[in-house]
Amino acid sequence: SGKRSTSGEAGIILEAVRFATSADVGSLHQLVAQETDVLQLDLVLRILLTYLPESTETHRYIDLLQQLAVGQLHQPAQPSSPSVQRSHNLSDQDAQHQVRQLHLLPLAEEQDLQAGCTDPISLFLIHRARTIDLETGSIPDVQQLLEPFLDRDPYLRTWMISNVLPLRRLDYDYYPYIDDAYTLEAFEKLEGRPAIDSLLSRSARAGKKETNHSVRDLRGIVGPWIYGEKGRKRRKTHHDRRRSSLTSPRATERSAKSEKEGDRSTWSDVNEWIVDLALRDFAAAADIVEQWDGPNDVDYDGFSDDEELDHDIHGVLVQRYAQAGLATIHVASGTSASTFERAFGVLKRVARLLHLEEPPDFGKPQRSNTSTLSKDYLDKLSEIHLLHNALLRSDNPLTFPENPSLGFASYVLRSCSLLQKLGHPKAYRATAKLAAFGRREEHLEELHKTLQKVPVRTRDNGSWAEVREHILWLRDWRYEISKPDVSGEEPLLGVFCRVPRVDVEVEVLKALLRASCKCITLDVLPYSHSY
Repeated sequence: SGKRSTSGEAGIILEAVRFATSADVGSLHQLVAQETDVLQLDLVLRILLTYLPESTETHRYIDLLQQLAVGQLHQPAQPSSPSVQRSHNLSDQDAQHQVRQLHLLPLAEEQDLQAGCTDPISLFLIHRARTIDLETGSIPDVQQLLEPFLDRDPYLRTWMISNVLPLRRLDYDYYPYIDDAYTLEAFEKLEGRPAIDSLLSRSARAGKKETNHSVRDLRGIVGPWIYGEKGRKRRKTHHDRRRSSLTSPRATERSAKSEKEGDRSTWSDVNEWIVDLALRDFAAAADIVEQWDGPNDVDYDGFSDDEELDHDIHGVLVQRYAQAGLATIHVASGTSASTFERAFGVLKRVARLLHLEEPPDFGKPQRSNTSTLSKDYLDKLSEIHLLHNALLRSDNPLTFPENPSLGFASYVLRSCSLLQKLGHPKAYRATAKLAAFGRREEHLEELHKTLQKVPVRTRDNGSWAEVREHILWLRDWRYEISKPDVSGEEPLLGVFCRVPRVDVEVEVLKALLRASCKCITLDVLPYSHSY
């Protein structure tokens, strides 16, 4: 019958807009199926995006979208009328004028184009999701809209997993009673350490009785959110390029260098958050390390088996998480027996994560296997490595998780435990610093302080023999009761290692005499004749 007139096309478009505005999805579906030459994919999607009310139930137009997605349009199962009747009240000129005044929204928003999304259906769904959220705040409706299309486009799946899924859990599933809900648009703008602080702040507000919420939130909110990290970096790179092009060639060069070297993983921000938490609440940080397996322990709610990571990259992420676990021990400020026991549990957990040699059980006597603490290893140690901002550096021998660093930590924790039992408790960091970097004067002073506390607790001969053994072990981590004389060697390391053995024995004897012990025998100092 020949080509349809422009005015006829305008009438069809206006009719589609009228059906969309009144949420008459059945009639719109019927019209689209009849007029495929005019109502092509992009146009129909833009009409829906601009005029279909956001409150329209998702299930009412899913069928139309699915047919549009596969390019096979059929009449709806229950058409609204035998045939769609278009109005002829408008003149051709008026119809064309009204079409020009429709101001249809574009499918694509800038952030999605920057991230490389080009699929019209995906662009529509994401744009529609944002408008639904702004108008109704119903994230469950948004998820219902997206789910049938997730196999269509990797970008759409990633966007849903990293934005809609964690936001639904945050505001609906986990904390429905907290008022300060995110909009989807605001949630998409989260990035870096401020995002981690914000996403995990609710678990902190939940209170001491719910410390496991941090583990749940890392697994169910933060992990899925980080799933979209590549897209955020791509948008940031695009933004940096545009900004640098408006500044100077040097800025452009810096941007290119940053892109080449690669941005730091957001998992590093998670590790920093865990270490900072340990400063305030070591028990809560210990809960996380002991109960969460790190970057590979993420709940995607069945939408993804796991993020596709290179095996080597995955290994590095787990190693860095394990380093954060070891770093929590260094910042623990508590001096109670329970603190040291929890710290030892964290140490064993780190060893298991990386399949390293586990230290002996905390309650058992320390083995004197100091083979991992070689002189080469000890020579690498510097006080700088104890600084808070150095704990997560990959070149820090105190926290980088290997057998030597775990061995050193186990000996420091054993020293902390013994000092606590002797009545002179010291935090982990102070004990590590004393052992590795303390001067002779400091070691002698700490020995005096420790022995001054002992008489309060010890009055019998047998107890003093045990005290002496503890003091000698604290002087030299190689010391064993069954082999007390280490052939006159200098001690490898210990919290009193700068004090000569004979001086230590003399100080112990002085403390025993001050305690007025009435049953002094040579059994207390069985090897004193050698000195």
